[in-house]
Amino acid sequence: MKSTLNYMKKSDDRHVVLGVAFDWGRRKGLDIFIELSRRLPKEFYKIVLVGTDDDIDGQLPKDVLSIHRTQNQRQLAELYTLADVFLIPTREENYPTVNLESLACGTPVVTFDTGGSPEMLDDKTGIVVEANDIEATEKAIKDICEKKRCNDKEYIVTYSKKFDMQKKFTEYIELYATVLEE
Repeated sequence: MKSTLNYMKKSDDRHVVLGVAFDWGRRKGLDIFIELSRRLPKEFYKIVLVGTDDDIDGQLPKDVLSIHRTQNQRQLAELYTLADVFLIPTREENYPTVNLESLACGTPVVTFDTGGSPEMLDDKTGIVVEANDIEATEKAIKDICEKKRCNDKEYIVTYSKKFDMQKKFTEYIELYATVLEE
């Protein structure tokens, strides 16, 4: 992992498109990353997937950087921080914590309009696209990386704090208390 981080830090000026999952497959959008690796110009973009394994490695094009699952939160945070955009093309997800992890590191998110993913973003923290729309996904990545849309890292980090676990627990308890009083 250390050499991977060093590679990313010392790498050329390509934009890093990061994906993180622990059960890669169609449901998590592996096919979308594979298609994007064909579409995004290799001289300008590098796709990095975290949470892969030997089986997934065999499915990936050679230009996709595969990082097997890590339990090291510091290294994962470094990867989110180094990325230019976090892509989560999930087809079914309740409320993905990877979106929050990315935002907490100041990295904007591109996600499909499925599950709870869209609820986590505003127009300054990411872009929501229709599920399976590869053209819209590619455009959203380019808008963030090339047109500098959603590039205020400080705002993104501050925005992520509204999802603080303790704050949310308190809000739920207050909501339940209000409902019980009625």
